[in-house]
Amino acid sequence: MQTGALKETKMAKKKESIEVSCSECSTRFRLWVPAEMLPEWEKGVRINCVRCGAQHFLKKGHAGFEAECVTAASARPAAAMKPVAEAKPIAEAVHAAPAQDTILLIEDDMLARRMVENALKDIDLKLFAVKNSTEALNILRRGKVSLIVTDLYLKNSEDPDSKLDGEELLRRLTDSGINIPAIITTGKDIIDDLVLDPKWFQLHVKGFIQKGNPFWSEDLKLKIKEVLYKD
Repeated sequence: MQTGALKETKMAKKKESIEVSCSECSTRFRLWVPAEMLPEWEKGVRINCVRCGAQHFLKKGHAGFEAECVTAASARPAAAMKPVAEAKPIAEAVHAAPAQDTILLIEDDMLARRMVENALKDIDLKLFAVKNSTEALNILRRGKVSLIVTDLYLKNSEDPDSKLDGEELLRRLTDSGINIPAIITTGKDIIDDLVLDPKWFQLHVKGFIQKGNPFWSEDLKLKIKEVLYKD
């Protein structure tokens, strides 16, 4: 009981999300800030865009946090200034994508999906990004998937198609004899009690990525390469 209580306490550490839009490259990304640090952030803090590296001064305003770019565009390489591409609809991606490694991303947060799509643009693979388990199962019925990347907590009472959490989806696939490697993402603090549970081995989980830092999509990119391309 003591271990369980400790786990719940750690998992319940409160974080506030702050959305930032880079005025230089138009990338939108999210920062998760521990609640105890918010008073300092509200006074003002310098951050860097996760894509182009532009430095911004972030400060609490009347309408929430506001980011003002303080780095001149000429101070950074032109190659880093690529605009963010719009994500293709699922149906279009299914018909247009070539035969190659396929990743199924299940993430109910639209901004998080865009962050992953941007991070993976330079990898030779096709990505299907969906927001719930029903859409994920539809993709899985259409053809082969090389890797599943799923958020741990997907159920949403406001979305009737969001019927399964990430673990429940992976268990349904495993029970059906479908053995696809998976990576789990979560906004909760990743603790040993969660990662070391043997059930994840049975569900073919190859790693966990915590979404609590602005570079988590790059961490995910490295993990995907490790799972798909390691010898």
